[in-house]
Amino acid sequence: MAETKSDQLPLSVLEAALEKLTAASPEGKVTMSGMLRELASGKAQNLQNRIDRLISGSDTYFSNGSGEYQLRSRFFKDFRIIVTPDEWEISSNILIPGHRFAPFLFEEVFPSETMLSAADGAALKTKEIASPLLQIFPYYMLLGSEQIFDVFMADSPANSRLRTSRQPEEQITIQVWDMTDFYAEYEFSAGDALLCTVEDFMSGKVRFEYLSGEKRRSSELKTWITAFENAVQKEIDRFEDYLEIPDQLAWSFYLGGKELPAAETGASLDEFIRKSLRIQIGDNGEHTILVSAASRKEHEHDHCECGCDHDHGETHLPEGLSISKGETSALQTMLAEVGSPLTPTEVDSFILDNCYARELEFEDFFARAFGREKLHFADEAQQVVFYNYAEERFEELSGNYNRYDDEPKAPIRSDIVELTEERMEFLDYLGTMNSDPEKLPQEKVQELAAVAGQLNEILRLLNDPGFTPEQMELEQLAETVEMRSVDQEKLIAELTKITEQEY
Repeated sequence: MAETKSDQLPLSVLEAALEKLTAASPEGKVTMSGMLRELASGKAQNLQNRIDRLISGSDTYFSNGSGEYQLRSRFFKDFRIIVTPDEWEISSNILIPGHRFAPFLFEEVFPSETMLSAADGAALKTKEIASPLLQIFPYYMLLGSEQIFDVFMADSPANSRLRTSRQPEEQITIQVWDMTDFYAEYEFSAGDALLCTVEDFMSGKVRFEYLSGEKRRSSELKTWITAFENAVQKEIDRFEDYLEIPDQLAWSFYLGGKELPAAETGASLDEFIRKSLRIQIGDNGEHTILVSAASRKEHEHDHCECGCDHDHGETHLPEGLSISKGETSALQTMLAEVGSPLTPTEVDSFILDNCYARELEFEDFFARAFGREKLHFADEAQQVVFYNYAEERFEELSGNYNRYDDEPKAPIRSDIVELTEERMEFLDYLGTMNSDPEKLPQEKVQELAAVAGQLNEILRLLNDPGFTPEQMELEQLAETVEMRSVDQEKLIAELTKITEQEY
């Protein structure tokens, strides 16, 4: 087909028409049909392709894929987002910029260049802090592996050594906001949040106000997270693994549009990536990206000790960086390393038993399964990974709990969980007595381990949603549990007596 004059319009003419139409729209919206009218052109496909490449390739517009475009700076004008400082930040009276504002501001605005001000307009002061890389890294993970270390080196000349050394214990110097007065004024605590409003996309101006944790309902957070998971999935379906994480998030907010509930009811980016079961941080071989957990499982069938497809806390990090000195890649080995005698199957069983008892607070489950101050972490990074796994697993199982199917099996599980607690109490007792397990009769120790192993296998069976036993099967399992209960009680009594005699 021969080219028409409109196909040969200079780029400067196209740019002028785009700028004129954008300026005339309060929302910064432009349509393909509007551009063609402005150019007094027909609907030549070549010209439409040129216009689309011009706008979509500029990185300053969003496109709905159907000939409608919106300037990013206008889309994010007065955009509201949630930021949730964690316990360490609160206790240190700081707020770390990290990835918190990156998706909502011009890409040239570095995190520490964000101009954060209180509701009264008073700008927050910044200061430098130095902490180990493993402690700082999680706050920047959603910048993506391509940007994290550039940001660190831009923050301080002291970080220039990151070009050659990226060890977890390396001290990193970063700029943070001083929140001393604000936290004190509102008696800020974990669960409270900052409700932030983007005032200027290009220069990075953001205003914030206090949002009490008492107003943040878990049911509303779950609704928002589900809606945003849908939005991120739209982005993944459209762009696959092409975009960097901040751009993925920006597009997700655009594609989510009116389907996303009000920001006040929503989650922060930190809460989203920690609580989402459908969207995770992955690696495409070149950089870290947001991926669909479902699609990843199609390529990764790493069955864990409990026999499921859940990755149980697997952490994906840029090459050359280990987030912790301790174990973080597999739950089973992490449990042993931090001092918990539980297996992943037993952890799931504690969660399901709490669901059966209608005790649906995460803190109650965690205290019951792991106790208070009983775990010994290699460092704070390992603790973060462990707590994140536990909370994600609790959210997953409690959110999908099927009481109707589970009710026939639940009493037997409850009996086994009670036996597990008794075994844990005995192990705690040995710890308080400073008893050397090697000095105990190994035959009886092995018998106790065998009892625990058989009960663990029964738990694995009971926890399987596809296991719907007949009454006779339930009676047989209950009888087996009763026999193992007698065995365990006898063994613990004998080992306790030996320990008391020793001391």
